[in-house]
This record gives sequence, structure tokens and C-alpha cells, in this order.
Amino acid sequence: MAEYGPDRLAEAKERMHRLEKAQRRQEQLRGRLREKEKQIVELEMKLEAEQADVEKLTRMSLANLFHTLLRSKEEQLELERQQALAAALNLQEARQAQERLKADIVDAGDELAACANAEVEYARLLAEREALLRTSAYATELAEMDAQIADRSLAAKELKEALTAGRRVMTSLEDASHSLEKAEGWGNWDLWGGGGVISTHMKHEHVDAAKTSMNNANHLMRSFRDELADLDRTVDVGIDISGMLKFGDYWFDGLITDWIVQKRIQEAQNQTLGALGEVRAVVNRLQSEFAAADAALQGSRTKRVAWIEAQRP
Repeated sequence: MAEYGPDRLAEAKERMHRLEKAQRRQEQLRGRLREKEKQIVELEMKLEAEQADVEKLTRMSLANLFHTLLRSKEEQLELERQQALAAALNLQEARQAQERLKADIVDAGDELAACANAEVEYARLLAEREALLRTSAYATELAEMDAQIADRSLAAKELKEALTAGRRVMTSLEDASHSLEKAEGWGNWDLWGGGGVISTHMKHEHVDAAKTSMNNANHLMRSFRDELADLDRTVDVGIDISGMLKFGDYWFDGLITDWIVQKRIQEAQNQTLGALGEVRAVVNRLQSEFAAADAALQGSRTKRVAWIEAQRP
């Protein structure tokens, strides 16, 4: 039994944690190194500018005369030299920090290399321990945990499938509502007297887009209902936005016809928003239930692994 004892498994688990820690540290160090390299470039530019200021003051020029009048050239030159020195020291410090970061990254890499096969080794030892438990007095308890995990996995899977189907319906309904909103805007332009053939055409372009999105939503709704049926749920949403008086709006253009079409668009929008609200409510409930089911599933899996680690077959 010593080959599969808890010490070897615990050791492999510890090495796996070291591997994960080294991976996180290396990524953090690389990020800090990128920031430090950026800082070094900025400091080099600043030092170059400060050195240029010193050189300017060492040459006779109109600027020198100006500084002589307001402040002695020596005082100004000393100030510029101090600023250049500060910039040089900051740059030196940044470069030293850069080298330390590089060294730390190498150390993290060595740790990664030392634990490179930790995950594989841990999985192998855990599987061996599990195989022994299945042929021991612990077999029944392990089977019960496996059955619970299978049930929770299926429940989470069905909730996720229903949630995905519901989100697809929501997307199509949102697209339809967006198109109807645009159609209503062009319709208002007609009613205010600024419309014409172009605005009527644009209005119906958006109405047609809304119809396409709604047809897609109705198609997706069938899949959504099927997924909900697996969960013993129902949702009844059906919308028809056909018959928008397109022909009359083109050929009998006028305030009454525009008003009728506008009213139909608004009714379709109200229907769409109502359907969207119903579907969103169902989807929100599914989201909460899926989150709880997935958390329960992950908890069972974690508990199972911890139980296997703790047993002595």
C-alpha cells in the first residue's frame, strides 16, 4: 500500500500547487517587467531632454542672455544639472529593477521546470487511489458519490441548454424591437410631414428586418419550449407582425394611412417588448437555477476528490 499512500499523493498535490503558484507569479512578473520597460523608455527620453537643456546653457545664445537677465546663468545651469542628475539616477534605479525582475522570472521558470509534470503525476496517483477504493470496503460510498455527481451534472446540463436556447430567443426579439424602433422613427417623420417615398421605403425596410428577426425568434422559441419541457416548464409566446399595410402606405400615402401603419408598428413593438419581458423573466430564473446547480455540482466533485485523497485503501 505504500506506493499509493497519502504521502505520495499529498506530495504530488503540493507540487501541483507550487506549479500553479509559479505560473501566476511568472505572469505577474512579466506584466511588471513590461511596465518597467515602458518606464525606462520614458526616463531615457526625459534624461535626453534634461541633458539637452544643460548643453543649451553651456553655449552662448539669446536664451543665455535672457537667463542672465532674470537669473544668473550659473544658477540656471546648476538647476538644469541637478534635474539631469535626478533623471539619470531614476533611470539607473529603473534599470536595476528591470534586472531584478528578469532574475525573478528566471527563478519562476526554474520552479515551473521542477514541477512540470506535477499535474500529470497527481492525476495518475489519484486515479490509482480511486481504482483501489473501488475494490475495497469504500466502493459503495464512492458509487453513491458518483451517482450524485451524475444526477447533478445532468441537471446542470439541462438547465444550461435551456438557458442557451432562451438567450437566443432574447437576441432575436431584441433585434426585432430595435428594427421596429427605427421603423417607428421613420413613421413619425412621415406623420410630421417631412416624409415621402424615401422615408416610407426606409420604414418598411426596418419592418421587414423586424419580420425576419421575429420569424427567427418564433423558430428558436420551439427549441426553447422543448428545452423547458425537459425541465417541466412552459412559456407561451407568439407574435405576428405581418400585414403592415405596405401596399396602402406606398400608393395611398396620406395622414390617415400613415397613422394606421404607425399604430400597427407601435402595436407590434408593444407585443415584442411584452414577449421579450416574458422570455427575459424565464431566462433570469434559469440563470439563477443554473448557477446554483453548477455550484452544487462543483462542490460534489471537490468533496469527492478530497474524500479520495483522505482514504487509505
